[in-house]
Amino acid sequence: MRKKEKIPVHSMDDWFSGIYIKPFGTETLPGHTYEISKPHRHDFYYCVLSAKGEMELEVDFEKVVLTDQTLFLSYPGQIHQINSARTEKGWFLAFDPAIIDEQLKNILDQCLSQVILVTLSSEQISVFSSFIKHLYAVYTNQEQLFRQTITQSIVTALVYQLASAYLSAEQLNLVKNSARSIEITKTFKQMLRRNFKSMKRPSAFAAKMNISVSHLNDTVRSVTGFPVTYYIQQEIMREAKRLLCYSALTVKEIAHILGFEDSQYFNRLFSKLMGISPGEFRKKSETSYHL
Repeated sequence: MRKKEKIPVHSMDDWFSGIYIKPFGTETLPGHTYEISKPHRHDFYYCVLSAKGEMELEVDFEKVVLTDQTLFLSYPGQIHQINSARTEKGWFLAFDPAIIDEQLKNILDQCLSQVILVTLSSEQISVFSSFIKHLYAVYTNQEQLFRQTITQSIVTALVYQLASAYLSAEQLNLVKNSARSIEITKTFKQMLRRNFKSMKRPSAFAAKMNISVSHLNDTVRSVTGFPVTYYIQQEIMREAKRLLCYSALTVKEIAHILGFEDSQYFNRLFSKLMGISPGEFRKKSETSYHL
């Protein structure tokens, strides 16, 4: 019998055109109420545009702070909660991955950060605010012809703008690296996000990319400061912690879901990397979150 999960997984099945949008300070629209201050995960992208104010979130056990003129995007599957919010002006936007094109999905998957957080200039905040206000006007106008097509097109354009702002900031930190090195690192990160349960060895990624293991490892280390194995282990541990904290699955079941045939090996690896056993981590998290 399938065990009930503790953490709610919020789906957007009943949202118009795979999109949900609202400005700060408004009441949640009918039919879309849930407690965002408790840990939860989505099957969609979740974006916050903070024009003025401050918000503190926790995303996959890491604190993220939004201040004036910041833009935040989380990925489907990430666990997060809002710890505090003193927001005066801004927007929430959620959208289904199915409504954006494959090129844009690839761009988002190749971002080097686990969350996208960008500080915007006054000109950029004006552009984003204009986009999202127009989106909201169409989204709430049920008499609008071609409403679904227009809303989905505006969201796609908005997310391309977001990706452009993030990548411009990211490139400033990568100026010392060659374009080829950055391309290899981003390709690896994209493959890892999508295949970490089935691909656990650097050699598997190197083979898919038609390069040597040493070249892949040296390249990723030169661009990010960490080797390939580090990122593989971090991705596995991130999902392991999610499941330990917010599901009733046994440690053995979690090991199986993560692609480990030997649950004892998973136990040893988790204990080595986290400094605590999976069982102890679960007990500690239950005390911390009172779930």
